[in-house]
Amino acid sequence: MADFLLLLFANVKEVAATVVPSTIAFAVVFALLTPFSSLACNPGRAWWGNRGLLTDLCYCFILPFFAPYMRLVFLMLGGALVVWLVDVQDLEGFFIGGHGPVRGLPFWAQCAVYLVSSDFILYWIHRIFHGERMWRYHAIHHSAEDVDWTTAYRFHPINLWLGVFFVDALMVLIGVPLVVLVFLAPFNSVMSAFVHANLNWTLGPLKYVVASPVFHRWHHTLPAEGGDKNFASTFALWDVLFDTFYLPAGALPQNYGVDDPAFPAGFAAQLLYPFRPAKNDTPLGAMRGSSELTSSLRR
Repeated sequence: MADFLLLLFANVKEVAATVVPSTIAFAVVFALLTPFSSLACNPGRAWWGNRGLLTDLCYCFILPFFAPYMRLVFLMLGGALVVWLVDVQDLEGFFIGGHGPVRGLPFWAQCAVYLVSSDFILYWIHRIFHGERMWRYHAIHHSAEDVDWTTAYRFHPINLWLGVFFVDALMVLIGVPLVVLVFLAPFNSVMSAFVHANLNWTLGPLKYVVASPVFHRWHHTLPAEGGDKNFASTFALWDVLFDTFYLPAGALPQNYGVDDPAFPAGFAAQLLYPFRPAKNDTPLGAMRGSSELTSSLRR
C-alpha cells in the first residue's frame, strides 16, 4: 500500500508539474486578450464564462493521469515489431535516439519531419473520426457550445489514443527520436490552444499554410455552416490540397456544437456516450463526404 501511495503521489506530482503551469499561462494570456472585442471572434464570450468550462477542466486535469499508459500500449507494440531488428539491450537506444535515415538528419530537420508527417497523418485520422463509425468518439470534442482555448482539452480517450498517441508512436517507429517529440510537445500544446481561442485572427496570407483560430472555429460549426471543412491541426495546406479548405471572406463563425439538444454535458456522461446505443444510424453532425472516405478506406 505504501508503494502504491508513493507511485500515486509521484504521478500526481508529475501531472501537476506539466499541466498546471501551461494551463495557468493560457488562462492569463487569453484573459488579457479577451477584453479586447476587436480581437475576439465572438465578442462578449469570455473563456471563464464558458458553459462547458467545468467539463473542459475535467478533461484537462484527469486524462493526463492515464495518458502515459495509453502511450505505453503503442510503444510496447512497436517494440514487439522491431525487436527482431535489434538486440533487446539496444531497444531503448533504438527508440530514444532514433534510427534509419531520420537519425542522420540535423535536429531541426528531424523536427520538420515530425511536424509535417504527423500533421499529415492526423489530417486523415481526423477525417476518419468524422465518419460514421468513429463520429461518436469525436462528437465529444464538437459538443462544446462555447469554443475557446479550454476546448482543446475536450477529447474522448479513444480519440486521443487512436489520434495523437498513435501518431506519436508511429513517428518513433519511423525513426524520429523521442527527444524531438519532447522538444515539440510545448509547441503542440500552444498550437492547440491557439486555434481554439476566441480570436478573429486568420493570419492573413499565411491562412493557406497555417491553421488559425477562425479557420478552426469554422470546423466546430455544423456541417451546413462549414463544419465539414478545415480538418488540419497545424498546417491548413492539407485542406487546400485536398479541397476541404473553408474560410469565407468577411464572415465569422457564430454557432458551435452538435445537432443534439440532449447531448450529455458532464464529463462522466460524455466518456460513456460513445458506448450507449445510438438512436439512429446517422452520426450526429456527421461530415459530408467523410463517411464516404471511411467507406472507401474499408473497401
